[in-house]
Amino acid sequence: MSDLVIVSNKDSIKTISLNNTSRKNALTKQMVLDIHQAIIQSETDGTKVIVLTGEGKDFCSGADLVAGGAELMSGVTKYLKECVNPLILAMHNTNIPIIAKVRGVCVGLGFNLALACDMLFASEDTRFSQIFTNIALSSDGGGAFFLARRIGYYKAFELMSLASIFSAEDAYNLRLINRVCTDEMLDKVVDEISERLATGPFIAIKHTKANLREGFEGTLEKTLELEADNQGANFKTEDFTEGVQAFLQKRKPNYTGK
Repeated sequence: MSDLVIVSNKDSIKTISLNNTSRKNALTKQMVLDIHQAIIQSETDGTKVIVLTGEGKDFCSGADLVAGGAELMSGVTKYLKECVNPLILAMHNTNIPIIAKVRGVCVGLGFNLALACDMLFASEDTRFSQIFTNIALSSDGGGAFFLARRIGYYKAFELMSLASIFSAEDAYNLRLINRVCTDEMLDKVVDEISERLATGPFIAIKHTKANLREGFEGTLEKTLELEADNQGANFKTEDFTEGVQAFLQKRKPNYTGK
């Protein structure tokens, strides 16, 4: 793990922070690999929630074309297929909830990392852009997948082809983010949501993400099948028994994730 990615764990909540602040947290190849490693490790280290954020005033300004420019120029397709794409797939396919906590600049590949998360909270000063066409590039990092599904083809094409820069309020109105927060409140809001997920019925929450992913990408028939299978598994958990007892006893449940 390089010093350009900081990983911390507290109460089953893993925070992955981009730490290339002199470059507005632009992503180097090693940073992409480090984030991927942290996501993979989350499957076995007890992590219940992942928070992806940036150190300093910005989330991410995209790929670091200065530090990695020569390598990208000589083999960008290889880099995307072997480094970036596996990270995006790992984020999308894990059943662990991932929250993006965003400030400042959130553009290009950085924006698409945020879109690969399950929830996105942004400060009022955040500026988003699929900035690729500004330098005669097209999208990467799953932008064409996530953005079109979030806001529809027409608007996605507009934002991508024109490299439009838009505010957190605009993103909220487009239903791209969960909530716009003041800079002072952003940490508090994300902490509260993370804690609520981490102390909730972990198996049921993972199954909820899996169900939504199938419903989003698959057929009704396959979604119904998966919901039935996962519900059967939920009924066998200790958390389900605790949830029912707490409901009947009119108290707050004490979930253990079992």
